[in-house]
Amino acid sequence: MGKNPLIEHAVKTIRRMVQHNPLHSLLLNLSVDLMLRASDLLKLKVGTVISETGVVKDVVKVKQQKTGKSTIDIPLSDNSKRVIREHLLGKNDDDFIFLGNKSHYTKKPITTQQYQRIIKGWCRSIGMEDVSNISSHTMRKTKATYLYNKTKNVEAVRRLLGQSSVTATSAYLGVKDSDATDLARSINL
Repeated sequence: MGKNPLIEHAVKTIRRMVQHNPLHSLLLNLSVDLMLRASDLLKLKVGTVISETGVVKDVVKVKQQKTGKSTIDIPLSDNSKRVIREHLLGKNDDDFIFLGNKSHYTKKPITTQQYQRIIKGWCRSIGMEDVSNISSHTMRKTKATYLYNKTKNVEAVRRLLGQSSVTATSAYLGVKDSDATDLARSINL
C-alpha cells in the first residue's frame, strides 16, 4: 500500500502541537486539505489562497506539475482558512507560502527533503516509533483515505487527487477485493 496516511487523531494532535509555528501550521493544514504532491504543494504562492482583494479563498485550483492538468476546485477547511488569515494576509501574491529560515536570502520555498523531515518529526513527537512509512505522500494520502473510508466513493477521491483512473486511485488507497465484497455484503435489498 505504500506510504501510510495519518489517522484523524494524529492530525488533530499535530495541529495543536504546531499551532504557534507558522510554517508548520500552514504545511499541516494545507497539505491535508489540498492533497497535492510535495512538488506542487511547496511551490504554492500566496495568490493561490488569497484573492486579489485580500480575502482568503474558499476553494483552490492548482496546476499539477506531474500531469500538467489542473485539479478540480478543492475546498479549504476552516482550519486552513484560519492559518492563512493568521500568517499570510498582507504578504505579496508572488511570495511562496512555505518559506524556511533561509528563504529571506534564497526567496525559495523549503525543499521536499526539508518537508519530509518536518513530517517525520511531527510523527516522532506524537509517539510514532517507526516513521519509515511516513513521507510527504503521507500527507497527500491522509484526507484522500479519510474521504474514501467515509464514503467509499473512489471516483470522487480520484477527481480530488487529479489521478487519471479509478484503478490507479484504488491501488493508491489500498482498496482490496475484500473491501468490495464487504461493501456488497453490508447492503441487504
